[in-house]
This record gives sequence, structure tokens and C-alpha cells, in this order.
Amino acid sequence: MIWVLVIGFLSGIISGMGIGGGTILIPALILILHLDQHQAQGVNLIYFIPTAVVALITHTKNKNVLWKTAKPLALFGLAAAAAGSFLAVSLNADLLRKIFAGFLFFMGLSEVFKKKKERGRDDLNKDEFSKLKLKFIQANLDEKIAIYTQTPGLTTPQYKELLQNYPYQQLDKLEAELR
Repeated sequence: MIWVLVIGFLSGIISGMGIGGGTILIPALILILHLDQHQAQGVNLIYFIPTAVVALITHTKNKNVLWKTAKPLALFGLAAAAAGSFLAVSLNADLLRKIFAGFLFFMGLSEVFKKKKERGRDDLNKDEFSKLKLKFIQANLDEKIAIYTQTPGLTTPQYKELLQNYPYQQLDKLEAELR
């Protein structure tokens, strides 16, 4: 029973981050609780519903959900989920486990290389940051908030440097925007 709680807790953290708790849940159910692939996927589907609801509420509250993008994805996803479910139950559990393992392996590789490439591309260099800082200093309050909250590639020291040029008497407005 303790393993069920540990697996549920760790998967919940990953689910809440939007990564997908099944990446931990399914392998853990197979390796630790000795479920077969079909059973693990079935448990994952039930587990997904409440964790997805909690994560969706949180991400909606923080304005991270793009509804115009999500709606058509969800509709086509439902149709594909039905087809995928019929396919999954018709496959041998060992083959299904290998397909899932291959998927996780290639997703992991793509994330490793994608993140490495994005870091180098997105970080603002000194010249770009100097121009942004000048723009920030000259901007009105709403423009300052937009620059501070919407500029990709800023490092923590760069955020701190911009904040030094922020009108401190109006920090409440920035704090409200960041929530």
C-alpha cells in the first residue's frame, strides 16, 4: 500500500507540472506493482481525470490555457483517443510496453536536445539586454509590466537589473500582473 501512495504522490507532482504523470505512473505500476501494460494504462486513465482537473484549474487561474488552441486539439484528440484505445487493447502487452518505452526514450532525447538548443537561442545577449533596459527605463508603467512579464530569454540577474529601474511605489500593480 505504501508504494501506491508514493507512486501516486510522485505522479501527481509531475501531472501538476503539465509533464504527464503517466511517464512515472505507468513504469512504476509495471515495475513495482507488477501490473501488465494494459492494466497500467487503464489505471493511468482513471488517475489522469482528477489530476488533470486540478492542473487545469491551476493553469486556467494563471492564464496559461489558450482556449482557442485547446478546443480543436481536444476534439481531434478525442477521436484519436478512441482509435488509440482500440489499437492498444488489440496489441500484445509486451509489444505495447515496448512501443511505450520507445516513445518515452525518443521524447526524452528530443527534450534533452531541444532544451539545449533553446537555451542558446533565447538568452538575451548584452547588446539586446542594453536596448531592452533603455526601452524599459523610458516606458510607461503598463509597458514596463509588459516588458518585465513577457520578454523571453531574460536571466534572473537581468530581471533583477530591470526591477532596479521600476518605480517601487507602484510595485503592487506589477505584483498583481504576475499572479
